[in-house]
Amino acid sequence: MQVSSLRRSFPFALTGSVLSACGVAAVMRDVVALPQVMGWLVLMLCLALARCLAMLYYDRTRHEPSASLRWLRQMMFGNLLSGALWGFPFAYWTFFVPLEYQLFFIVVLFGLGTGAIYSNYMVLPVVYAFEVPAFAPPFLALAVQPSALNFSLVIAGSAYLVATLAFIHRMNKTHLDALRLGFENLALLDQVRLEKDAAERSDLEKSRFLAAASHDLRQPVHAMSLFLGLLALEKLSSRSRYLVENITRATSAMGHLFDALLNISRLDAGVINPRIEAFALDGLLDQIRSEYTPQAQQKGLSLHVRPSHAVVRSDPMLLDRILRNLVSNAIVHTVRGRVLLGCRIRGERLEIQVWDTGPGIPAREHERIFLEFHQLRNPERDRGKGLGLGLAIVRRTAALLGHTLTLRSTEGRGTVFMLSVARAAPEALQWPAAAALHEASAAELAETKRHAGQLILVVDDDAQNREGLSLLLEGWGYRVVAAASGNSLLDKVAHMRDKPALIVSDYRLRDHETGIQVIDRVREEYNDPDIPVLLVSGDTDPSRLTQAAEREIPLLHKPVEVDALRGWIDRLLASKTPPAPV
Repeated sequence: MQVSSLRRSFPFALTGSVLSACGVAAVMRDVVALPQVMGWLVLMLCLALARCLAMLYYDRTRHEPSASLRWLRQMMFGNLLSGALWGFPFAYWTFFVPLEYQLFFIVVLFGLGTGAIYSNYMVLPVVYAFEVPAFAPPFLALAVQPSALNFSLVIAGSAYLVATLAFIHRMNKTHLDALRLGFENLALLDQVRLEKDAAERSDLEKSRFLAAASHDLRQPVHAMSLFLGLLALEKLSSRSRYLVENITRATSAMGHLFDALLNISRLDAGVINPRIEAFALDGLLDQIRSEYTPQAQQKGLSLHVRPSHAVVRSDPMLLDRILRNLVSNAIVHTVRGRVLLGCRIRGERLEIQVWDTGPGIPAREHERIFLEFHQLRNPERDRGKGLGLGLAIVRRTAALLGHTLTLRSTEGRGTVFMLSVARAAPEALQWPAAAALHEASAAELAETKRHAGQLILVVDDDAQNREGLSLLLEGWGYRVVAAASGNSLLDKVAHMRDKPALIVSDYRLRDHETGIQVIDRVREEYNDPDIPVLLVSGDTDPSRLTQAAEREIPLLHKPVEVDALRGWIDRLLASKTPPAPV
């Protein structure tokens, strides 16, 4: 079963490697001698061809007793050669290419490493055969070129590799557990009770795996985001600035994938409290039109958003999330034609409709599409089509708001999702004054400048995250004291007379210590229970969300975008009783 899973994922991994090699060759021809680049590309293509032929030979002889073992050895040897062809040339080129191309190497390696996780995690030796020769040489080459930036890149890369290998082991264990459970279930088909227990056990393992994997991967991604924010403050060439911006966007995209998992956890934990109010729908529709029209046009589709003068009662933020998920889902699954967002008045309610001309949804799938991770027409698990969480989030959010969600679909013609929302009278609107908004924005900017130089305490047991956040805060003009634990922090501030203006702490620390415990100790030390605090964690366990909400402590989840982090710090320093993020 492991070899069969490896065989199914191999063509996609091989195609990705070939396309990446061609892209790297196209980029490197400007800074590396053309014979070197072309020689390297030819070797990569020859290796890919040899591996493809080996795969085809295995397909013809897979019924032979020794076929699986032989092909597994060929996979290990092929991955070893592939990793070496990526790692050693990159290591050699780092000695004479500009900084932006070194960053380009790292981004390519991170992408290849992530791809290796999903394509090879079934057999651990096959993964190691690629990861070690691909990552070790470039980062060793950077380590022997001493500079602060290279040191930071080596540390971040090492953290990524360690977290990646830990993640692979978790995935492998989960895969083996799933196979074992599958064989157990075959023997227990006649025992309904035991079947039910096995299904519940499998679901629990999935939840634990997702929580642990999310935490492990968020740590290095968060560190990468912090270092990128720090790098953006440096004086860079236009080419370097372009590369940094693209890396930042890629990091942000990973963060959005994590956020989809986090939204499910928040809904399960029951910590989202809707703020129902009357508001005009037109502004929300205009925003969706402006943001999603380019995405639709890129696919050759037309997006029509019909204006509406209706006033509805709902939570604007949560309703916006529902409609964005529905519109984005329609664009992703529509190949040709158009997507329409419009409204119909149904008595005292307003029905918001999202139409598409996609392939339609079979009647038997009308309920299953709202299950987590369930996707139609995506057997290869293409991440470009999402995680299969969008509609699960839509249904749960609609239920939380008390809105009715229905759908109609015809195979081959398209689908319409209908969301029924309560209407409100126009006089129920509360119109904010434009001048007041402008004054608030100006006051917030002045507040940011006023808080420069204040003391912020940082607690994080991850060295890369702690160093990245400290450097970033110092770059913004704050004074920072950072530590890995509560005891270490209190030792460092014992001789200081200044009271901290803010405490920023990770949640899960070493020796079973938590960020909340550290916050309580610091507040007790200064005899001030109102010192502003901010928790930043990669742990998405619903119990963590509930605990933070009960203490009214703001909780952000790694990876945090730099702009969002700065906005929260400004607000916390400006107010001792900030609202917790939803």
